[in-house]
Amino acid sequence: MSNLTTIIVTGASRGLGRAVALHSIKHFNSNVLAIARSEKDLNSLKSQVENEFGHKGRLEFVVGDVTDSSVVDAAVKQCLSSWGRLDGIVANAGVLEPIGTIANTKLEDWKRHFDVNFFSIISFLQNAIPHLRESKGRVIAIASGAASYAYYGWGAYCTSKAALNSLISNLAVEEPDITSIAVRPGVMDTPMQKLVRAEHMLKEDYDKFVSLYENKTLVNPEEPAYVISGLVTGQPSKELNGKFYSWDDPELAGYRKK
Repeated sequence: MSNLTTIIVTGASRGLGRAVALHSIKHFNSNVLAIARSEKDLNSLKSQVENEFGHKGRLEFVVGDVTDSSVVDAAVKQCLSSWGRLDGIVANAGVLEPIGTIANTKLEDWKRHFDVNFFSIISFLQNAIPHLRESKGRVIAIASGAASYAYYGWGAYCTSKAALNSLISNLAVEEPDITSIAVRPGVMDTPMQKLVRAEHMLKEDYDKFVSLYENKTLVNPEEPAYVISGLVTGQPSKELNGKFYSWDDPELAGYRKK
């Protein structure tokens, strides 16, 4: 069994997920099992860890869709076979689509959306909870301000993120030995923001996102990634358990990069 903290990061091929994987290894001396659909990007991530950081054997990956239960099962088994433990999960994989009004989107698209943004996390939890109980581990769910704010045409995203916050609250009550936190990383400069700016929104909402981009005030994903990495690999206060925070809230100030 490895002596190092071992975590799973979903949606790890790019953006926030990739940054969390890299920070967890480089700055928090952990093992990472990365999951994403792009084998090319995951190979690139592993190459960076081994060749740039010099940490061979510290990152393994599973290629696949988080909505596939066999992928979830394979990820947990890979952690246990490679390192003999599982200490945390960062539930980062998510989609924005469908963007459109409730009246003009298909029910099947809503179901697919919830499968990715919500039910895949339940699948991971049901598989991993016995191991997280043993390690007194952590679950960090990537949340959004959209959970508590209505954006025109974002009904699926807003409601899935609201459900996620409720899931974390319930998990904290049911599994008090596991520390579960929902973290909002802010409006980041990631590929998802390009989609946001390309899709139909109310003009005032669209202008807000464009303004953040043009004024270079989008959050660098490296910053919230460092906070999230510190939470999932450390021993956060039980006062945080079951709650929803923005990455830059005062309660998480101790986890920000100095």
